[in-house]
Parts: sequence; C-alpha cells; structure tokens
Amino acid sequence: MSTVRNTPILRLVSTRRFFTNRRGLWIIGLLLTTAIGCAPIQPSSPFEGESLGRPGPMEQLPLITLILWHARDLSLTPAQIQILDRLRGDHQRQTELKGAELQRIEQELQQLFGREPLDLAQVEARMRKMEALRTDLRMSRIRTIEQGKAVLTPEQWRNLQPVLRGGL
Repeated sequence: MSTVRNTPILRLVSTRRFFTNRRGLWIIGLLLTTAIGCAPIQPSSPFEGESLGRPGPMEQLPLITLILWHARDLSLTPAQIQILDRLRGDHQRQTELKGAELQRIEQELQQLFGREPLDLAQVEARMRKMEALRTDLRMSRIRTIEQGKAVLTPEQWRNLQPVLRGGL
C-alpha cells in the first residue's frame, strides 16, 4: 500500500492539490512577493554605485551632506553652512523634478512598446530625451559638488580628507 502512495502520479496529484488550495496559493504568493521585494528593480538614485574618483566607503554619501555632518569638525562658519544647505536643497529639488520627468518618459516609452507597429522614431526620441536628462542630472551633481568644495577653505578641505577616506 505504501508503494502505491509514492508513485510519481500520486505525488503530482498531491502537488496539484497543494497549488489549488488556499494555503498553498498563499505560501506561493508570499514567496514570490518576498523574492520580488528583495530584488533591486531600479536604483533609488540615477548615480547610485557610480564613483567620481573618490573610492572608499563614503562614495555613496553626497559630499555636501557629509561636509554638513562634519560642520563642527571642519569649523564651518554660519555663512558656509547656509551656502552648503542652499546648494544641497537646490540640487535635491532639481533632481526630484528631473527624476519625475524621467519616470514620465519611461512610462510613455513602455506605452509605445505596447503598440503595433512600433514607432521607432518616437521610441528613439524618448530614449534620446531620457539620456539627455540623465546627462543633465550627472552634470548638475558634478557642478553642485564642485560649488560645495569651493565654499571650503584649503585647510577645511584638507581636514575633510580623512573623512572621505573613511576615517574620523
């Protein structure tokens, strides 16, 4: 009798029952949700993981934020703090606007891919617009970093170097 229960057909039938009952479906759904939720779909920032020639553990952290976190250690003046804060805020607003524009264009592109026949001219125009926005975002980030560095005195910049290398 036990040999009849272990046949491949009975295992298939019991597997089918597992997938058709609510608990089995719930478990499968939970596993899929967990797997999908753990996979990175899109980076949170267009520049995540990119280096601007500053290797080390702090390269993911915006430089101006790092400088502001160490304002006391660097002896920043209130005027320097105000300028750095303004630069950071302006850059964040600009990044959010361009990021929203990128998402909008990406949605338009997905809609174009759903049409038959595919309009290659429109696809190319959208993709070129997206790349131009990404370039604008990168250049804006680089400009903001350079403006933030220019706010510091040479001594403050030297004092920041150990922090950039992962010290302090």
